[in-house]
Amino acid sequence: MLFQDEVNTIEELVEKLSDFDQDFGKIKTCVICFVFDKDNNLILNRRGPGARDEVGMLQAIGGSVNNSDVDFRSAMVRELKEEAGDKADIELGNFLGAFLNPAKDKNTGEIINWVILAYVGRLVSGEVVNMEPDRCIGFEKMQMEDFDSSEVSLSTYTFMQHMLKNK
Repeated sequence: MLFQDEVNTIEELVEKLSDFDQDFGKIKTCVICFVFDKDNNLILNRRGPGARDEVGMLQAIGGSVNNSDVDFRSAMVRELKEEAGDKADIELGNFLGAFLNPAKDKNTGEIINWVILAYVGRLVSGEVVNMEPDRCIGFEKMQMEDFDSSEVSLSTYTFMQHMLKNK
């Protein structure tokens, strides 16, 4: 994990990254949410053929931070609506941490250092609906420890291990 204290804006993230003695190269930022249902099942999405990377892997719900996003929490709320629909009432909870995930973009071949900011959420009511069928095959849910680690993206798996350790 890169760090665990919450940053709220791009400016705060840039300042936080300046504390590290390394060149991060090309960076993009995304937000993800570990959404749990009323039975404490974790809901992950399986990345589809239109996904930029990690096609076929299970991942927490989320996506890229846009320039128009006021802060990271509003980006997370937007991403939850875009990916899980507006029938899912998801309460955004605590910040988990940040993870640095270098990934090769399948379209450009370029290595991008993704700074992934993770949150915990709770499905209060309604249901998640796959709003991006080209990039998401669908949602899968089960107890967090029951997911097959070989099917989970590295960043998602890292955060899951952190949550299990701190349970």
